[in-house]
Amino acid sequence: MTTTEPRTTTTHDPVAVEIHRRALDAITNEMAITLTRTSGSPVIYDVQDFATSLLDTSGEQLSLSATILFHSGSSLMGTRAIIDTVGDREVRPGDGWIVNDPYTGGAMHQADVAIITPLFYRGGHIGWAFANVHVLDTGGLGISGFAPTAHSILEEGLRFPPTRIISDGRIEPEWERYIAANVRIPDLVLNDLRSMIAANNVAQTKLVELIDRFGLETHQEYSTINKQLSEKALRARISRLPDGVYRTCDWIEYDGHGEELLLEVSCELTVSGSELNFVFDGAPQVNAFVNGTPGLVHGSLMSTVMTTLCYGDLPFNSGVWWPITVNFARAGTVVNATEPVPVTGAHAIAGTKVTKMVKDVLNQALALSEDEELRGRVAAQSWDAAGLSPLVGAGLGGIPTVVFFMDAVGGGGGGAQTPGDGLDTYGMTISPGVSLPSVEVNESKQPALYLWRKLDVNSGGPGTHRGGQSLDFAWAVHGTDQLQGAVTIGCAETPARGAGGGLPAATGTWSSIHDTNVAERMSGGSTVVEDTLTGERPRRPSNIAGLTLSEGDVLHMRCGAGGGLGDPLLREPGAVARDVHDEYITQDHARTAYGVVLDPSGAPDVAATDSRRRTMRQARLGGEPVREQRSPESMGISVVLSPPGNGDQRWLCGYCRADLGEITRNWREAARRDEQPVVDRFDRLGMFVRRRSAEPRVMSAEYYCPSCAGLLVADIYPEGFPGYTAPSLAT
Repeated sequence: MTTTEPRTTTTHDPVAVEIHRRALDAITNEMAITLTRTSGSPVIYDVQDFATSLLDTSGEQLSLSATILFHSGSSLMGTRAIIDTVGDREVRPGDGWIVNDPYTGGAMHQADVAIITPLFYRGGHIGWAFANVHVLDTGGLGISGFAPTAHSILEEGLRFPPTRIISDGRIEPEWERYIAANVRIPDLVLNDLRSMIAANNVAQTKLVELIDRFGLETHQEYSTINKQLSEKALRARISRLPDGVYRTCDWIEYDGHGEELLLEVSCELTVSGSELNFVFDGAPQVNAFVNGTPGLVHGSLMSTVMTTLCYGDLPFNSGVWWPITVNFARAGTVVNATEPVPVTGAHAIAGTKVTKMVKDVLNQALALSEDEELRGRVAAQSWDAAGLSPLVGAGLGGIPTVVFFMDAVGGGGGGAQTPGDGLDTYGMTISPGVSLPSVEVNESKQPALYLWRKLDVNSGGPGTHRGGQSLDFAWAVHGTDQLQGAVTIGCAETPARGAGGGLPAATGTWSSIHDTNVAERMSGGSTVVEDTLTGERPRRPSNIAGLTLSEGDVLHMRCGAGGGLGDPLLREPGAVARDVHDEYITQDHARTAYGVVLDPSGAPDVAATDSRRRTMRQARLGGEPVREQRSPESMGISVVLSPPGNGDQRWLCGYCRADLGEITRNWREAARRDEQPVVDRFDRLGMFVRRRSAEPRVMSAEYYCPSCAGLLVADIYPEGFPGYTAPSLAT
């Protein structure tokens, strides 16, 4: 095992350094509060789609207040792009730059607009303030920044490489007029830009107060020390992962141009001592809005590292980046696109696939760690996708409006974890601070009436710990004649995967219902629920533009859920019974997914459950298991290594310790395999996945221990895929 020593510094007062760090965090938090109090957009003050950061003069991060974690990447790259643009020219107090270009400014997509301003102390330039919000419109085809049918970035709307539009603390009038002329709701967009200026002004004021307290030299010294401490802590965790190479793949779905595409992307992680090296590759870039750029990949990757390895107790700053390298196998792919392909859906599509792949390769390494704490970080995938429906029309009072509800951003289920079931309506790994929008706020601001918003039954991936349930909601156009726009939803055909023998989760989908009975039922004093709603429901692609919804028409969305952790046949029958009672799952799902049979009172029938589970294990192997399946020593870890020191190490079943072969081979070769189309598997489980109408089919392959019938892994891939590999461990 190689070791890279962290950067070191002189002896310091740990209490003073920690007080200084928390003061920096407090500044970025106060910047965030300023955004929520000055923005007029519910996306900001209600849902909290924003981030703030402080950086030093070299563009290294000092602190981050992020409900959207992937701005760990855009703040870094956007600020450094400005530094490169400015060069040797002097920056002045009151200057400010706008950045939203994914190609030149590290932006996640064009609607995530950043305002970056220099910070000063007694006339000297000492750093940068970064604020980023999702603005409600950027012009072009990209209503609210999404253009599902664009063929080029030139169609997608306003695009700002690092551009100085602010002087003396105000947006220059020429730039105000230019922006206003190119967006659908100029007042709201310009107000959000001013909100970011206000947030950065807070950073200037509070940082001066902090430096007055500590002194400039001490501020700079403590900032360096805190970066070194974060680096040291992360390196210590990485060093407890087994050296080796870990690989995975995933597939981007896109059908907005008529053809149903599945575009392969891949991630390779090399763990070497205290360093992580990621290499990404993918299918050639396409003329569709799904392509990703390096800034997006960095931010999506760091979101997963922060939630998996930092897990809340490791302060974020540039020191977290130092043990990590990110490389691309080549340019011109869907994860490393080059101009002019469109990118407005990059963060919600390519980026979320990066998030899932990083989760997968880290899971593989965590599961084999000798450290119990790290093994406890294994978790199933979350849905990590989004359903978005940006629409334009006449709002309440006839004023032009952009309708952009984010229920299907915060409504995805979270992956099951070692302590318990996944979180319901978890949202996305990249945005843990984003809230479900308030129904009352949405209805009071927009011509919409919610008909229902509920948890989707049977959505969470079955497992010893169940995946988090997802959101099912519908709203009707109400109070305006017509809305027009686009709809997109990701991961409708490729479910979020489970881990350690957990099953995949239900996926998301959307539909529009026309010529409904909403007005009729409401005029009669009746509610409208899914069972009573009638109307025409045409089958549509997952990604469309040009959708028209008239008064009374309904938009219905189901979010995807989180994968399960551990074999479902090991879930406590009482927990399954509670899920049935709480209407999380149906009785039939309890029987088919978990092997749990309930008596007439709703309690588990112990004898019938034991018999059912025994029959299911026999069906897995085509005969009686020769070993007993036991709970694994570490929750959610179904394949382990034999103890070192007794010759060459081998793969073992985590349930019964049966031999699964040499570690130089893929342990899947020794397992019993059951492959079938995922739509067929989910039909039997009473779970939803969107059925493709084109080849290749999406397949499910479950691998069982040949001795105890324990479920080792449930893979998802397109038909014809050669299969996933096992880790290549250093010897």
